[in-house]
Amino acid sequence: MSSEEVKGKESSVEEGRHSDASKALSFASLSASLGVRKLLFWTVFVAAIVVHTSKQTVGDYSYGSKTTKYTHYPAYNLWEVWKQILSSQSLILRCRTSSEYNPIIMLTLLASATGTAGAVLFIGTKGNSHDGWSKTCNVFDKFCRYMWASFGLSIFACFLLVWIIVLSAGAIRT
Repeated sequence: MSSEEVKGKESSVEEGRHSDASKALSFASLSASLGVRKLLFWTVFVAAIVVHTSKQTVGDYSYGSKTTKYTHYPAYNLWEVWKQILSSQSLILRCRTSSEYNPIIMLTLLASATGTAGAVLFIGTKGNSHDGWSKTCNVFDKFCRYMWASFGLSIFACFLLVWIIVLSAGAIRT
């Protein structure tokens, strides 16, 4: 065998190693992306269930019974709409950003809705003496616990969505 034939065989073996490594990296990236999307879906899904079960009725003899639920607050309605949209879109298996599915826009909308719901929840917990808003979480404690749990899950969903954006950017770059 000549030295050129030996070099040719070595280069084809190296190319085979590189293609196997790139296939393994591509499969790992795809698996990670799918896993994060599934985790995002279940996080948003559980957060939505927690919000929907957060209704609480408190009986008071002087004023009668009072009921609160998420539909009484417009901020929670907005929050719930964006979580439903996100949960329906989060399992779509796409590594590249397209006009149909833009995770940056979804992150912006989810983060703004989560921030609005968090602000309303914070005012319900602490009140605002300057504006005359009283605390409601000392009366509706179960409702507020459920809302705080759902709010925490939504914050986690925002971080997962950032991770999906980073994974998608890495897939575009390679």
